[in-house]
Amino acid sequence: MYTCVVTVSGSAAQLLRGTNGSRLPELSDTDLIVFLGDFNYRLYNISFDEAMGLVSRRCFDWLRENDQLRAEMKSGRVFQGLREGEFKFPPTYKFEKHIAGLSGYDNSEKRRIPAWCDRVLYRDSRTSSQIECSLECPVVCSISLYDSCMEATDSDHKPVKCVFNLDIAHVDKQTMRQKYGEIMGSNKEVLDSLQGLEALPEVDISTNDIILQDQNPFVVKLHNRSTKELACFEIIGQTPKSSGTPFSGFPSWLKVSPAVGIISPRQSVEVTLQHGQIRSQDYLTGTSGDSSGAAQEKVATLLVTVTRVDSTAGRRHKIQVQHRCRRETYSSRGYNLADRFFA
Repeated sequence: MYTCVVTVSGSAAQLLRGTNGSRLPELSDTDLIVFLGDFNYRLYNISFDEAMGLVSRRCFDWLRENDQLRAEMKSGRVFQGLREGEFKFPPTYKFEKHIAGLSGYDNSEKRRIPAWCDRVLYRDSRTSSQIECSLECPVVCSISLYDSCMEATDSDHKPVKCVFNLDIAHVDKQTMRQKYGEIMGSNKEVLDSLQGLEALPEVDISTNDIILQDQNPFVVKLHNRSTKELACFEIIGQTPKSSGTPFSGFPSWLKVSPAVGIISPRQSVEVTLQHGQIRSQDYLTGTSGDSSGAAQEKVATLLVTVTRVDSTAGRRHKIQVQHRCRRETYSSRGYNLADRFFA
């Protein structure tokens, strides 16, 4: 996870707290900082006429030698650790509003000297510009565009824009798995522990094919053969949809109790399976299409998962369940059309 802080120049209180009042992360804990705004740094040791003469000849390189911010950052007095991209755009302050181009610089009585007040500074994971992106230096930033928006005329400042390219280090999962396997395989203590976790208790199931008759219960025994390990079991259902694909969950007609539990060493647990209340409409149409008193069938699959108490790895057993219901079970009271709507 990488942290980026983008800050617009403002008061000290605004810098220390976010818009919702929450405190921003410490700058030393971030992988990328972008600091931008009107810093109000000016040009020094130059007159208005000299500056305007250089601007008219577009000699911005010479003007940058008089930039206060560059001088202060170079001396280490401000913005330690932050950098700025190279720029060749004209000074962004001060302009007359609604006047385009370089002719829009302030020409009032105050004769304000043009300056690069509006800046974008940044800091990535690097301690020097020669360092390449790696897990030790996870975020490396470069600038593909740093320019001013000279076409904007609604302010006495010209906005600046900056496009960053980020290289972000990531872990190669295949290499990570390979290294993990090497570490696990070379550590005997860890290897013995993993082998112990993999030793699942053996659980015998009395049957894997069950036929339920009417509402008569059927008992399945789960026996833990281990002499010292507890066995956890969980039973879930799989019922085929009309489309043929199964969905998980017990069918509405089947009751299973208990569906989860723990079996002590060399002990057994009895699980009872039973059909719920039988309604005539449940078997109005038989699977065989036979309208006689032949048995009607429903089918479901139960999956019994056995695990250790301290592990999620498990072994699965499958149980097939069928239910057969003779028509004479409900034919004595007849079939009422209202049953389909009011049962």
